Amino acid sequence: MNSKRFLLGLVFSLLIVKFSFAQPVAEAPQQERAPEEQAAPAEQIKDPLKEQIIYVPYEKLPQVFEKPARGVFLPYEQFQQLWDSARKNSSTEVEQGPPLRSLITSIESSAEVRGDVMEVTAQLEIQLLGKGWHEIPLRLADAAISSAKIGEDNARIVFRPGQGYFLLIDQQQGQSDSLTLELKYAKTYAKSPGLNQVGFQAPQASINRWKITIKDPGVKVNVRPLVAATETRDGADVDNGDAPTPQVPTETVLIAFFGLAPQVQIDWTPKSEGASGLTALATVQTRQNVIIGEGSQRTQATLTYAITRSELTELKIRIPAGQKIAGVFDANVRRWDVELEKNAQVINVELFEPATVSQNISLELERFDLEVGMQNAAVEVTVPEIEALGVSRQQGLVMVRTEGDLRADVITRTGLLQVDSTQVGNQQGEWDFLYRYAAPPYELVLKIEKLQPRVSAEEFVDIHVLEDQLRVDVTTLFNVERAGIFQVEYQVPKGYTVREVHGVQAGNYQPVVVENHHVVENAPSVYRVNFSRKAFGLVALQLGLEKRHNDDNLVTPTGVASEYTLELARVVPASVEQVRGRVLIIAPEGLRLTPKQTAGGQSVAVNEIQAEHISPLSIRQNARPAQGFRYAEEAFAPVFDVERRKPHIEVGQLIVADVDQGEVKFNVGLHYNIRYSGVKTFRLDVPISLADEIRNDSSNFITENVIEPAPEDVAAGYVAWELSSNRELLGAVQINLSWNMPLEQLDVESVDRIAVDRLAPQNVDRSWGQIVLKKAENLDVAPIGLKDGDSEGSQVTDPESTPENLRQIDPQHDIQLAGNTADGTLAMEFHGNDWKLGLQVNRFDLKEIEKTAVEMGYVRVQLGRSGNAVVHSVFRMRSVDQRIALQMPPNSELTNDPLRINGSSVGLEINDSGDQEGSYFIPLTTQSLGEVFVVELVYNIKHKANMISVPVFTGVEAVNQIFVGVELPRNSVLLDYSGDWDDHLEGSWLEYLQERIVNNDRNFDSHQVIDEVTAGYHVGDIYPTNRQQSLHFSTINPGQEALVLTLSDRSQVNLFLFAGLAVLGLLGLFLSLRKQIALMLLVLAASLGIAMVKPVLTSSLEFSGVLVGLGMMVVVWGMKDISRPFIGLSRKLVSRKKNAIVVDTIDETVGDENEGVTSLTNVADVTASDSPNSPESLADEEERAESETVDSEVLDGVSEEENVNFEDDDELILTESASNDDSSVTIEETVEHDELSDFPGEPPEGPDDESEDEATNTEDEK
Repeated sequence: MNSKRFLLGLVFSLLIVKFSFAQPVAEAPQQERAPEEQAAPAEQIKDPLKEQIIYVPYEKLPQVFEKPARGVFLPYEQFQQLWDSARKNSSTEVEQGPPLRSLITSIESSAEVRGDVMEVTAQLEIQLLGKGWHEIPLRLADAAISSAKIGEDNARIVFRPGQGYFLLIDQQQGQSDSLTLELKYAKTYAKSPGLNQVGFQAPQASINRWKITIKDPGVKVNVRPLVAATETRDGADVDNGDAPTPQVPTETVLIAFFGLAPQVQIDWTPKSEGASGLTALATVQTRQNVIIGEGSQRTQATLTYAITRSELTELKIRIPAGQKIAGVFDANVRRWDVELEKNAQVINVELFEPATVSQNISLELERFDLEVGMQNAAVEVTVPEIEALGVSRQQGLVMVRTEGDLRADVITRTGLLQVDSTQVGNQQGEWDFLYRYAAPPYELVLKIEKLQPRVSAEEFVDIHVLEDQLRVDVTTLFNVERAGIFQVEYQVPKGYTVREVHGVQAGNYQPVVVENHHVVENAPSVYRVNFSRKAFGLVALQLGLEKRHNDDNLVTPTGVASEYTLELARVVPASVEQVRGRVLIIAPEGLRLTPKQTAGGQSVAVNEIQAEHISPLSIRQNARPAQGFRYAEEAFAPVFDVERRKPHIEVGQLIVADVDQGEVKFNVGLHYNIRYSGVKTFRLDVPISLADEIRNDSSNFITENVIEPAPEDVAAGYVAWELSSNRELLGAVQINLSWNMPLEQLDVESVDRIAVDRLAPQNVDRSWGQIVLKKAENLDVAPIGLKDGDSEGSQVTDPESTPENLRQIDPQHDIQLAGNTADGTLAMEFHGNDWKLGLQVNRFDLKEIEKTAVEMGYVRVQLGRSGNAVVHSVFRMRSVDQRIALQMPPNSELTNDPLRINGSSVGLEINDSGDQEGSYFIPLTTQSLGEVFVVELVYNIKHKANMISVPVFTGVEAVNQIFVGVELPRNSVLLDYSGDWDDHLEGSWLEYLQERIVNNDRNFDSHQVIDEVTAGYHVGDIYPTNRQQSLHFSTINPGQEALVLTLSDRSQVNLFLFAGLAVLGLLGLFLSLRKQIALMLLVLAASLGIAMVKPVLTSSLEFSGVLVGLGMMVVVWGMKDISRPFIGLSRKLVSRKKNAIVVDTIDETVGDENEGVTSLTNVADVTASDSPNSPESLADEEERAESETVDSEVLDGVSEEENVNFEDDDELILTESASNDDSSVTIEETVEHDELSDFPGEPPEGPDDESEDEATNTEDEK
């Protein structure tokens, strides 16, 4: 039943969905929607109901259709039809109407005061934009409407609280869209003394014109918001044309435009009549600013009128004649004119509105006939007196200021009181004079003078004395005070040409701006520099001059000195107040300057002048400062003798001997340093045997020629060469020569000797040199001496002698001359040309070196409980081979990624030629020869993991230290290890104590070792963890040597330690204190021996539990030893009590039947008289035994009732003596002498102690 209902509901829902998709999206306006609604049923009737195929999920019907978000299933073709139909209908364009249905286009309002209310008559032009009913807001919530008509009909007006009035209009078809609403409304205005106010929430329109009429004339009306307003005095607008006949105003009319104003506020104040028939009473406050410049005087005056009693319609102001009126300013000034009077001018000012309370007038006066600073050095200037006419009182301020380089002094002052500038606010800058006057007239005459600048100059003169010219650079620092300057003049020496003139920045000195510079007419020695801007303060200027000359004595070293007068370019002394300067004379080192006359100057150190030099020093042509002077106002022109110095030549030889298998290559560099003067030729003496072998490797400008005829000072066996150039040489010059000297074919372990020929530079001031020896790898070169040969001038080697005049130096650090000295093995230095050197060359056999080296390695071994292990090894290596042979440890298994080089996976190559299993090759195809690389190997050990072997690089002998880090399981303990390995364990307690005594740190940092091995490459899973115990070992070149670890289970070791401690503890309980101490010392000695013999064992064990066990054992022993005296003392006290009870009982039971004799004997006497071996002591023992038997029988009854036990060491001893006739009991009481006080805590030593102990034990058993 439910399924049928559901199917029926599903069919209806499909139909609804279909027709809902067919509806348009947007709704048309209400008026246009009615025809469409009427046409909808007809369309529905035309569209008949069609049969629909619906697919219903039969099995999961409730789960699909009874959920909150239900679904409808239909074929895709039908869904597509519905979708297209919906999109087609939704695209229908809907006609849109205007945004507004009605609006007020304009409002014409006329407001008039009638009694206590203001009545407004308004005409509203309304435009209707649609048919039907319209609701137009009129607002006026705070006013009362008295009339509202549209034409002749009353309008429909409704009121809504809080919103105001609304006009209702029904616009029918065919009616006009525009209409006019005539509206009258009124509101009571608020009255206050001197002010009436009223406000309306008037209707709003873009064009909103108001005409406000107040019946009283001369009323001041204010409206807000004041968009635009105009006032008519006669109540009507006046057109342009002839002025009408003046009429007496009867009312005040204001026309205003408000626009869309939300609130119209109107207030008016009736005009006060004032003092009728009286003139206005005015007072004036004047503020007069006078600024005097070069040739001009400007005056600005502000007159503030305070008006009472009546109003002012025009103002009159009198000023002195000769002042030009630049303007009269104020917003209320309508026009002004000037009337001339005798020595005065009167300004008539007409106002727009009569001034009733206050009025401000601003005057600007000018005068340009002052000749101060032009033709006259000083002039008298009178400050203009400004007087307001027709006022009752005038007072004010006069402020005077000069501009530029003018200075003012007061000549005449009348009616003025000088005041402080702090008493006057709004000063508008600093003023030189400030006066106050109480009433005119007043007079102020000033004397204006042109200030003369005060200039001080400091000169820095650099004179460059060169071979062909003299150059003078003058840097002048000016300090201009009081007034600025526009030009400066210099005295230029005759014959000098001005090269450049410009401003420079020097510290705090700013550069001047140069406009032009030239020689002054009629004064050829004066040079004038004009500035484009006034220079004031700290400024700087630089001049450059030069003078050329042609002096042979300065070009070539003739030995004759020329006299030169070095004149300075200085500022004209008359133009400055103070001048001083510094002179620095700069010359090339080839010129020698000798002072001859230095009058007017003071010689100072050159470095002192350079330290004070404020601008960078420009040095040309390898020159250097030679002389320094100071000068002041006096004329200073130093005279020097200048001479060209002769050349100074230094030569340094760099001889590089490269010894090879069959010859020795000699390369000689002659490093000449020519100073002072240039040269074109050098003389070099060379051995005759080398004259044809020497090659000139220098550039083309150096040629060699044999000097003919030969000089007389040529040594035997030498020939003189002349090395010449086509240009003059000065400074550093290098000449390169080379030759080869053959060697005999050296066999293995053979020797050859050669002599090193020397080159002798001549005509030089200093000759020195350095010799560098280079050799092949299989040769050994040793320096030897020389001796004279058979022929004249020849030298042969002498292995028995040493080199002459040579000293050895470091070839890496002491070589000073430039040349190819790399790989030098031996170096020597000589000075002069008298050195001798031979070389002995030995040849050796070459040995092949290691091609691969393992610099460092780290192997991490993680042991498992079942005897297996995981190994991760890292090696830092160098190699020049293409691959390296590798032998893996026995019982090893490679992982899926066993090899990495520098962090990148590389495949291992199997070595088929290997004899053993696990032979591989490591390819090095991606590595450069000789570079450091890091090799990672990851593998597993199947069994016997305690026998640790590292991978072996077959054939590699250069293996440095290899570290092994073993991580043990938590239940394993290292007992011992074997193999050629060093441990880095923490050490035993004995080693720890030794480290602290000798201050030796054995801490091993595995992370630091790994960082050194990895060399910065990323290697994962190699650092040890803190979760397992790590043991570290190391060795050098382990090879096949295995590290064997002896491990044991931790629980077994702990059980063994516990058993040992338990045995020691129980044994100590049965020993005395002395034996306990001896036992403890024995244990410590045994621990010390184990720590010395097996330190690894003691370092692996956890001694915290052992120390706790030993501590507990010592505590138990101590408690037993401390409690022993107290136990003995308690026993004696109890036994004394027991004996007293026994004596009383015997006296009561036996005293009446048998008479006995009680004898008290001292136990000490008995003990002293008896000995353990005497017959008497034996008899006494028998009698004591019998008496103890009798005592036990007698005391049976008593002990049963009293529950008392007796011991043989009690104080009372019962003895029994018997006779033939009758029996008697004898009681002997042993009294020890103060036995309680003399008790030592332990039984006394001696034989009696043992007997007493035995008796005590026997009685305890009883």
